[in-house]
Amino acid sequence: MFPLTHRILLFMLLPLFAMAQHTVSIKEYKKSYKTYPFSDPDPVAAQRIYPYFRYDGFTDKPLQQDWKIVELENDYIKLMITPEIGGKIWTAVDKQTGKSFLYENDVVKFRDIAMRGPWTSGGIESNYGIIGHTPNCATPVDYLVRKNSDGSASCFISTLDLLTRTKWTVEIRLPADKAYFTTRSTWHNATPFVQPYYAWTNVGIPVGNDLQFLYPGNHYIGHDGKPGPWPVDSSNGRQLSLYAQSNFGADKSFHVLGVHSNYFGAYWKQQDAGMIRYANREDKLGKKIFLWALSEQGKIWEQLLTDKSGQYCEIQSGRLFNQNVVGSSSTPFRQTGFQPYATDSWEEYWYPFRGTGGFTDAGLQGVIHATQSGHELSVVLSPVVSLTDTLKIYDAADHLLYSHPVELQPLKAAHYVCPLSDGTRAAKIVLKDMTTSPDTEAAQVALERPLTRPGGFNEQGVYGLYLAGRDLLRFRDYADGESKIRQALAIDPYFVPALTEMSFIHYRKLRYDSAFYCARQALSIDTYDAGANYNYAFAAAQLGRFNDAQDGLEVAALTPSFRSAAYTALSKLYLQKKELEKAVAYAGKSCADNSRNISGLLLQAVASRRSGKLDEAGVACDSLLMIDPLQHFAHFEQYLLHKDEAHKAAFQSQLKNELPHETYLEMAAWYNEMGLKDDARLLLDLAPAQSEVLYWRAYLHREDADASRYAAAADSSSALMVFPFREESVPVMQWAMAHSADWKPSYYLALIYLFRNDSAEAMKLLQSVPASVSFAPLYALRARLYAPEDGVRRNADLARAVQIAPGEWRYGKMLTEQLIAEKAYDKALELITTYHHRTPENYIIGMLYIRSLVLNKQYAAAERALTDIRVLPYEGAVEGRRLYRKVKLLLAVDAIGKQRYAAARQKISEARLWPLHLGAGAPYPAERHEQQEDELDKAAASGQRTIPAALRQTIEAM
Repeated sequence: MFPLTHRILLFMLLPLFAMAQHTVSIKEYKKSYKTYPFSDPDPVAAQRIYPYFRYDGFTDKPLQQDWKIVELENDYIKLMITPEIGGKIWTAVDKQTGKSFLYENDVVKFRDIAMRGPWTSGGIESNYGIIGHTPNCATPVDYLVRKNSDGSASCFISTLDLLTRTKWTVEIRLPADKAYFTTRSTWHNATPFVQPYYAWTNVGIPVGNDLQFLYPGNHYIGHDGKPGPWPVDSSNGRQLSLYAQSNFGADKSFHVLGVHSNYFGAYWKQQDAGMIRYANREDKLGKKIFLWALSEQGKIWEQLLTDKSGQYCEIQSGRLFNQNVVGSSSTPFRQTGFQPYATDSWEEYWYPFRGTGGFTDAGLQGVIHATQSGHELSVVLSPVVSLTDTLKIYDAADHLLYSHPVELQPLKAAHYVCPLSDGTRAAKIVLKDMTTSPDTEAAQVALERPLTRPGGFNEQGVYGLYLAGRDLLRFRDYADGESKIRQALAIDPYFVPALTEMSFIHYRKLRYDSAFYCARQALSIDTYDAGANYNYAFAAAQLGRFNDAQDGLEVAALTPSFRSAAYTALSKLYLQKKELEKAVAYAGKSCADNSRNISGLLLQAVASRRSGKLDEAGVACDSLLMIDPLQHFAHFEQYLLHKDEAHKAAFQSQLKNELPHETYLEMAAWYNEMGLKDDARLLLDLAPAQSEVLYWRAYLHREDADASRYAAAADSSSALMVFPFREESVPVMQWAMAHSADWKPSYYLALIYLFRNDSAEAMKLLQSVPASVSFAPLYALRARLYAPEDGVRRNADLARAVQIAPGEWRYGKMLTEQLIAEKAYDKALELITTYHHRTPENYIIGMLYIRSLVLNKQYAAAERALTDIRVLPYEGAVEGRRLYRKVKLLLAVDAIGKQRYAAARQKISEARLWPLHLGAGAPYPAERHEQQEDELDKAAASGQRTIPAALRQTIEAM
């Protein structure tokens, strides 16, 4: 027998032994999936998604492909993460049931859903950028895994978003002893200006007639900001929170709001199981449900996106209330912006629950289901943590009705029956940090936030136009945004907010003198306006007016919302001037009220290193890596501090994303801007030998004895799939133009100007390229820029592109569309027939071929082609079915004209069909709009010999 003191010590250590039994493992391995790959990147510069490019190649022919899997596993949950597919959490398995509480796709089936094309359904994906699925949702991202000091394990996924030049990192963390996992996002705007603000987490879950959406709220809004009732649709009495009652209409998006709540989730009644997403409300305001239509219109996507996993829907969390489109700016739900040098961070909890017999509320301890019947209150708990506490029940007057000690274990449901005296109603249930009510509606606190805009607000007034322009700029619609701002200034040329936005517009176009003028004009009206001072400073800096730049930033810093950004910019100015002590000091000030200012901490690290304060530089690097372990600047700075192979390898090993050269360029541009040419050169020596990288190398070595060697390497590089966009690359290409006879610098500079909404300057550069250049994307791009009436030159450029690259179908498509615009239908058909015969599986070319047949009135041939084509559509695509309907109705019109009424009615009947091989499923009958079919059928049934001209014109215009 142990002595008493030993027994006491053993008793005290028992909880520690119990905790030690909980472990979490990390595994990395390859797993083979049946995969429907994507391919065929577009070599012509895009507009909306520039500098990204689309992929247009999709297939229904699978292959087996190995994918990297990062697996995190504890006693309760197993996570599988796919860093080569956007860092998606592919599945999360409740180990006690062996079932995923997410939608787990049995295949990797890429379809044209995302802004760049490829996307695959299921799991949890993190989306940043401007709208929809992030540009990196189907491609590799940077990642690392680690064990944490508290026993948990983490997988970090990260990438640089080129649309906004912001960097996002998500830590997927699995504790050792909990039945939940967390996702913590860290998102930094390292640019000096406001960027679009879009951050949504997309979760796939399986559907079923027993599915209930657990979304507290009393209204929903659409993408356009327009409100509707929730959870009951007052117009038809449908319970929208029940999946089975969504059997009407088209695809649906509900952004639910109106109640103060921290959770949303789903419950499958027949399985008596569900899942919850929990977060502090300020972290994620948006709670969205997306449903494919329950008709064939939506069911078609089941076979398009999976093989055997069935249909899914999406539940989503967002930083804003809705995924707003431009129309939402006509409501209170406008577009906000990501402030310069800001770092946003938020955390979400994800967990399963089961065995509760229903749902009442959710918290960090788990799920509770409480029901009162007669003299008893039934309380069922599905915990996600080990918990020893007292369950307490109170009435409306806060009198204690019942208490009971509880000891709970994760995912082991516990049922308590609380006896109540006659006439007593339980009003409050308390368990540790969770307080709720058995009355679900009583537990929901309704909010008074307005859902509609006042009718008297003048959209065409100066403020309305300014707001519209500001929102468009934050959608990256720079042309329309500039138009609205100019309209506002036409009404009031001294409206300071519009002048400030106009200053930004000019700055973005690289017209720094105009940017300076507009900001100065605003300051002549209000010398303390923070935004005007801030823009004034940046324009002044570009014009070499250092003191004016100082002045503007110092005044902007008076305003708290601009203070951190202004101090960050001042630190950069002092670093550029090699006033290192001031650079360190202002970098420190930038972090005083913005402790996670990654840009400020980077400035501290670099300025400290350059001034020889290596310990301080190391501390700053450590701080950066505490915030973001995939902060590449910090890893490179550590290499510069140590100059050894281990730190170089550590830096390079983190770069696993789709476009690593863009990360190198982003970093090199920053070092060069800071006047640290030697650091930029060393960095780019490690980068892939991509064309823009090579021109940067030549530029940075322009004063070296072997400068010509670097320039020659750049001139001999390929321009294919090279899309420069940074303003920092402008002097690089201008220098290259002055020191090289090669055409590529002019082309690259044109791309930068075009991205900055200066098509006139872009066209000048493109027209300066010699006609002897054999690079088809240049001619295709230039053709797009010609005015609509300049068909001759557009036609010539497209013909040149076709001549250079006859195997690239896009140029044939573009030239065919140009010929159609010129009404040269016979030439269009002749050209597109060649491409169609060459690549019959290309349904994009196939549909244009069918369209050309129709324009040439070859309806029977078009009908045969429609039988053969197989369309893999994009979301919302109906082009194939629209052509099918049009052809059938035109054949019916011809048959009526020939008095072949039975044949006509047969074609009319066929026109009502929705063949699945054309890529669109049939909507519900109420959504089909078959007026033309009805009118033609009536004409055929009555033996009419002609049909009204207006009806024929309507059909021809389809």
